[in-house]
Amino acid sequence: MLFGGTLLFGTKYNFMRKTNNFLTALLIVFFALQLQAQDKASEQKATLVITSETMIEVPSIASQIANGTFIPAENISKEFNPKRWGKNTSVPGKGLPKGEDPLWQKQKQVTKGPARDLILTFEAASSGSTPTDPTGAVGPNHFLNSWNSSFRIWDKSGNPLTAAASLSTIFPGNLGDPIVMYDRFADRFFISEFYSNGFDIAVSQGPDPVNDGWYVYRFATNSFPDYPKYSVWSDAYYITANKDQGSPGTSEVVFAIERDKMLNGDASALMVGFPLTDIVNSGFYSPLGFNCNGSTLPPAGNAPIVYMQDDSWNGVSTDHIKLWEVNVNWTTPANSTISSPQILNTLPFDGLFDGGSFSNLPQPSGSDIDALQATIMYMAQYR
Repeated sequence: MLFGGTLLFGTKYNFMRKTNNFLTALLIVFFALQLQAQDKASEQKATLVITSETMIEVPSIASQIANGTFIPAENISKEFNPKRWGKNTSVPGKGLPKGEDPLWQKQKQVTKGPARDLILTFEAASSGSTPTDPTGAVGPNHFLNSWNSSFRIWDKSGNPLTAAASLSTIFPGNLGDPIVMYDRFADRFFISEFYSNGFDIAVSQGPDPVNDGWYVYRFATNSFPDYPKYSVWSDAYYITANKDQGSPGTSEVVFAIERDKMLNGDASALMVGFPLTDIVNSGFYSPLGFNCNGSTLPPAGNAPIVYMQDDSWNGVSTDHIKLWEVNVNWTTPANSTISSPQILNTLPFDGLFDGGSFSNLPQPSGSDIDALQATIMYMAQYR
């Protein structure tokens, strides 16, 4: 009986311990589910799901040169995207730091060492357009350079492989504000421009931007997507834009386009769009997606979007950065989500200068330069 009693006691003890462990596990699962439910409650589903308006296959630049359909660059001076969005604004006297930015003062005191010698320099392009909007990307064997409203392809020794070409050589129009990327994980070049209410995007059909053709897509937005910026992530190409300044928390300002289908010329490629909840802006603004630039792609999902928040703006109490995460479901695109923002506090900084105006950096001669404000500069790199 003692043995049996011992066994019984042991059984009771083990049962109680297992019961407590089970209850603890249930509580952990319960709280985890609650946290997941809270996370789900704070997520917002995609508010836009569309298929590309058009997909056309454009012959290679080399073949266009050979058959006489190549369109040379126009050497004209004109203003692209003449829409005026207004200067950035702040609340006078609000925000830290007071006076001159201490980080800027510290940087001015740093002893500067000799710069490293440049490996190669050459003049790639000149333009009388305003703004010039130069952009470019380097692959294993090519440098693709673009500007308003043209592009040119070089080898990596600085030798031109084409004449300067109009963007109309690839796109159905020539509206400017190009962005060039090299997608190293697919070994493809990517070039874009905006049109009145949307994006024109071309992906090379192979690694050679001269001798390979192009898949050219058009995706529509519900308003003009100024200052579009692109990035490569595991599950999509991501786009942000200076769009709907008065309602970025309820209008689509972040987009994901179906990278896998675009690389294969599939006309059914989709685009999903999201607002940025709890964002504050002061006029012109530019959130950014993170661009993969390492040796391997990260796992699909949780694509980060980042933007600064300056305490000199109305509605911002302390300087910080906000970080959103996008999860795209290409099987059921309407179930794609964007998270509420995480807040990363920073030391005090100034995101505006010269009263927030454009044309704010004087040159020795000529008109002032437009240094963008309230902007995290492109690209935000992920390794």
